[in-house]
Amino acid sequence: MRLSLICFTGAGAQLGARLLKELKFSGHECRGFVLEKFLNPFHEANGLEPLKTPLREWTGEQFTARDGLIFIGAAGIAVRAIAPWVKDKRTDPAVVVIDDCGRYSISLLSGHLGGANGLAEETAKITGGIPVITTATDLHGRFAVDNFAKEHGLWMSDMKTAKAVSADVLAGEPVGLFSDFPVMGSLPEGFTQKESCRRNVWITVKREPEEGGFLKLFLPEGGEVLRLVPRIVILGIGCKKGTGKEQIEAAVGEALSRWNIEPESAAAVATIDIKKEEAGLLSYVRDHGLSFHTYPAGRLLQAEGEFSPSSFVREITGVDNVCERAAVSLAEDLGGGRLMMKKQAGGGVTVAAAVRDWKVKL
Repeated sequence: MRLSLICFTGAGAQLGARLLKELKFSGHECRGFVLEKFLNPFHEANGLEPLKTPLREWTGEQFTARDGLIFIGAAGIAVRAIAPWVKDKRTDPAVVVIDDCGRYSISLLSGHLGGANGLAEETAKITGGIPVITTATDLHGRFAVDNFAKEHGLWMSDMKTAKAVSADVLAGEPVGLFSDFPVMGSLPEGFTQKESCRRNVWITVKREPEEGGFLKLFLPEGGEVLRLVPRIVILGIGCKKGTGKEQIEAAVGEALSRWNIEPESAAAVATIDIKKEEAGLLSYVRDHGLSFHTYPAGRLLQAEGEFSPSSFVREITGVDNVCERAAVSLAEDLGGGRLMMKKQAGGGVTVAAAVRDWKVKL
């Protein structure tokens, strides 16, 4: 995690220097700050920096730039400092408060999605203190769907429904759990696969239940579905030279919508190597946070499966199909997968999609 910690007393600075060292050793990218009047050569030698801006301003900067904040001092100071910046549990960083004796590490904000619960436990091990966790599912030893999603890198379709799922689990109401992928491990307490319930969790790369599917057929009136979406879809893209980012976005969006594929499931783009400098494609990949992979024609020809041939594409590139073969090639390199959307063409862009082999680990 990218962490920033801040100290408000001399004792806190001593503890902060120790935490800074240990957290860096554990692999975190960490910066430490202390009120300038408490900074001394020992602290500086151990990486602490003087706080040179007002606390409110410092907190706002860290809120957008860091994954977690650690306040070493009174909880009230932390609460007042973060209050103007708290927006959404999906984007707020983890916030942990530690007293300057190191006795308690309190998970204050974003316990599950932000990782504050885990950070509180980690810092407590360093200080020899007690982690203070107040999230109900943790206290009662129940399955927390938002924590599960974070740990497995799953996108959640609706935070309101996620909260309702956790509330039902705590209240002893059954929750349906369904998956389009093989499931390993035991079903968590409070979940069932025998029936659809008032609230259900569906692990899928689809945008909505399809006609004839279990959830579509048996979802009770007023029933809700929380989708947990793994990022395991590979987009194969081909385009004419000079195609702009907007054209690519439109073509991909239309294709995924037509095939009922959730855009958040996309993890990568694959294409032929002659497109490695295509500006519009590179801009699309960058803006959507996707990895980018290119293959020579010879490698694409080795892809296994049935593909949509084009004599025109073969004449230009040396291979009869770019988008389908590129998607499948990357899936093969990543451990296997299958083509789930065949070539879709429009606006000078061709799009295909492969889904990687993947299992759910409960």
